[in-house]
Amino acid sequence: MNNSIIIQAPATVGETPRQLTVESGQSATIGACDCGRCEVDLRIKIGGATSFNARISANPDFWTLSNLSSAASITVMNMDDWYQYVLVEPRRMSMPVPFEVAQIELTALPDGPKLAVFGHEPQYYAAQVRPPTTCATTTRRPLLDREATYYTVLKELSKDRLNGIMETSLPTSAEIAERLSPTHGSMTSRAVDAHIKYVSDKLRLPRGANRDALVAFAIRSSLVSLHS
Repeated sequence: MNNSIIIQAPATVGETPRQLTVESGQSATIGACDCGRCEVDLRIKIGGATSFNARISANPDFWTLSNLSSAASITVMNMDDWYQYVLVEPRRMSMPVPFEVAQIELTALPDGPKLAVFGHEPQYYAAQVRPPTTCATTTRRPLLDREATYYTVLKELSKDRLNGIMETSLPTSAEIAERLSPTHGSMTSRAVDAHIKYVSDKLRLPRGANRDALVAFAIRSSLVSLHS
């Protein structure tokens, strides 16, 4: 099992995101400041007077976040389930984070830059018998509306990957609009662009994530499938 984690800085469209690998037992600092002289391993730009500093540590089975800021709270979101998140208060040390893929942002700036952390794959015990079931069930509102046009666009964008075709490029917006024209006659390439941007924003992917990252995340999270 790979015990390292990857921290990815935000990037603008067309820019390759900066990444930092942290091996098990090691730590890395992330942060933003006005002076530009603070020593951090991965620096991001926020703008204004806002600053923060944090340390991410990799352990054999999980990773932790220490909020080294004196005033700024940090929100850690589960990118596999946006209903799950934790708040790390200022000066809180070694908060265990249970999420495999997480997004880090300043609580006070939900629209600001975001970092992504790709952590450990979850581990499960080898059950010998079927675990007991409970009578109570919880129904969770689906993250994406499968009846919406944006979902149809996402599925068309992902179709080749869902069919195991990995060596070709994803379809262009014009190609998607043409494919959907029998059922969505007014669809244009600009409309496809808008739907794809809406899905990316709805899933809160890191800024600068391209369409391949969107498709990979959607398939990995079972948001789209051949039979959906």
